[in-house]
Amino acid sequence: MSRARRNSCLLIVLILGLSWAAQAATVLQMNLEQMVGRSDRIFRGTVLDIHEGTVQAGGSALPVVTYRVRVEEAFKGTFDQVKGMQVAEIKMLGKLKSGPGSAQAHSPAPLIDLPHLQVGHDYLLLVTPKSAIGLSTTVGLGQGCFQVTGKPGQELAVNLNQNLGLLNGMGGSSLAAEEPAQGPMPYSVLANLIRGIVD
Repeated sequence: MSRARRNSCLLIVLILGLSWAAQAATVLQMNLEQMVGRSDRIFRGTVLDIHEGTVQAGGSALPVVTYRVRVEEAFKGTFDQVKGMQVAEIKMLGKLKSGPGSAQAHSPAPLIDLPHLQVGHDYLLLVTPKSAIGLSTTVGLGQGCFQVTGKPGQELAVNLNQNLGLLNGMGGSSLAAEEPAQGPMPYSVLANLIRGIVD
């Protein structure tokens, strides 16, 4: 295959990949019910490791960042069993930043603005269905990525959008009606809301 044709194929694959990511992760404001509806997997877990790799598409290798997460609480979807624990893998389009000694050395520098997960951190993730080449991301990009912090039983959860609009139009739930319009919320409240929507 000629170099020009190969480059054209790569460009088409990249455009399709970015278009899939933009469509799957649509950055329109969604409430929790809408995000749950668009999710293939929903779980809370701790990031075990992050690594770079590639996926083959259209005769070219696309860069991906793979997150391996120990699933501690599953709300929706199925997960692999590895040595007696549930594990989820998420492959996102992108590359890791380089630079020795950099605090960002293990943060992804994606091709679009994808969430940045960190090893050892605890998250509640609402993940899109996988594309034909196995890529996925969190629903609504940062909207479906909640960092969970705090002491056990008193954890707070906040997404990369500061929970803005998370409960819009969900006044029918007494739990939702009591929560602020934005900012961290008790993880237990968020988990109960998700369980109610999934059920």
